[in-house]
Amino acid sequence: MRHSVALSTVVRLSLVQLLGSAVAQSINGIELRDMMEEMEHHLVDNAGMNNSPFVAAVNPCSNYVGFQPDAQNRREITAAEWVRVAFHDFVTGDVATGMGGLDGSVAYETDRQENKGVFINDTIKFFAPTTTAYFSMADHIALGVVVAVAECAGTAPGMQPKAGRIDAMAAGPSGVPTPLTGLPETLARFGAAGFSPSDTIALTACGHTLGGVRSVNFPDIIPASTVTPTNLDGGVSFDSTPSNFDAGNINEYLNNTGSRGGPLITTDAVASRSDLRLYTSDGNATVQSMSAPAAFQDRCNKVMQQMIDVVPRAVTLSPPVTPMPWKAMNICLDITPDGEVTMAGLIRALAASNDSTAPRESVTYHMKTADGTQSDPETTDEPSGNGTSLFGTTTYWAFNSSMGDFEAGTAASMDFEDMSYPVNDRLFVLPMQSRVENATGTVTLRAAALTSMMDSGIGNVQGMLYVPTPQPGSLAPRIANVTVEMKAMGTAGEYTLFDGSATVVQTTGVIAKVVLGDEGSQTVKTDLFAGHA
Repeated sequence: MRHSVALSTVVRLSLVQLLGSAVAQSINGIELRDMMEEMEHHLVDNAGMNNSPFVAAVNPCSNYVGFQPDAQNRREITAAEWVRVAFHDFVTGDVATGMGGLDGSVAYETDRQENKGVFINDTIKFFAPTTTAYFSMADHIALGVVVAVAECAGTAPGMQPKAGRIDAMAAGPSGVPTPLTGLPETLARFGAAGFSPSDTIALTACGHTLGGVRSVNFPDIIPASTVTPTNLDGGVSFDSTPSNFDAGNINEYLNNTGSRGGPLITTDAVASRSDLRLYTSDGNATVQSMSAPAAFQDRCNKVMQQMIDVVPRAVTLSPPVTPMPWKAMNICLDITPDGEVTMAGLIRALAASNDSTAPRESVTYHMKTADGTQSDPETTDEPSGNGTSLFGTTTYWAFNSSMGDFEAGTAASMDFEDMSYPVNDRLFVLPMQSRVENATGTVTLRAAALTSMMDSGIGNVQGMLYVPTPQPGSLAPRIANVTVEMKAMGTAGEYTLFDGSATVVQTTGVIAKVVLGDEGSQTVKTDLFAGHA
């Protein structure tokens, strides 16, 4: 069941959020603002032009996009897998020491008994192609929880995703509670991760409204007799609505109806009745307080938000990432032989599903310098495409602007509607003159820098590529920083032009920037380079 979210119910990413100090920070040379906008792309751009596969994977909620043979007969649910992966990743965190939490370390931990099953590899393999320096695996896992709940009829935006998680480079500590883990140890483990006993019960109940338990993973809990040609893994659901995010599991447990709360309540293997131990530990007070639909959604939103926000102390999460009514994307600066700087890209508008207003024919925008000087207004082309979203409909307009009105190196922003996008025309990558050779893995990077910057003696321009790179022991890529040695190749007006090449292990998902002294250019996706498939 798809849960449509009215645009009017979400908080806009404001100009202050985009340009304020909270998002001006960078991680490994990547601005947090770029991470936020990439996460917003995967949340909002669901179908049509500029679409991401993220949300479609759990629409409908019963969908399974895993990689097992005979997938249609596995009774796996991708949304349930995504929620479970987040739980297994976060729960070994320790808020007192600031270690662990939701950091993607679960990708290295698939061989542990506490993680048996296909859910981790299914999830990591699906997320891997879109894991980049902008969008870490850990951020994928966090967004996966938000999207899974929303698509399975949970209330949204009850949870608000945040960007900025840094992927672990190795496995974290073991200790994920299993059905055989005793109550004191389970509560202690959750307590170390910052959860009270009541919140521990609530999070378990929230997670166990989706999916179920499989005989292939827990033969002591689910008998082999459940395995059939249409249920190859012998899956038994937690409740009668395994692809609805609702209080069905709680109410069937409390009322002794339907699935009676699922296998971890009813199994003949008494030692594996872990849900029953938790629920009865406070005399069923927590689950009773969550039995009404609104109470269930409210409590689940709170504890699941808490879960995805448990991160290592070294990580500073962004402000909430919310759908942006207006957004610029694929911004590319270029330069003519005589030194005129141009900027091209797309503007996207997001309208609520119930908005019957026809998209406007064009969008007006202008450039601005740091001292507030504005260029004459310009207009985009006619709409170049559209799409659909969990949050409404999207419309795109292409723009192409000259910065000839300004002195070279003084542009500060591009403004339209209530948005303002930073522009750096002092030092910038030239995507339209750069190139990717997919067959050889060669990336040719071209850039421009104000010659006056070079005259100050701060050194040469150096390129940097952020390359998603396969690694042993995990299906998740690591981001490798590849340096590109740049050489001057001439001048154009007040700019010196640079060129350099490097070979990378893969050309998909690569992010590029150039650096001169302490100043870095804005980053660019090499997907925009010439030659990219």
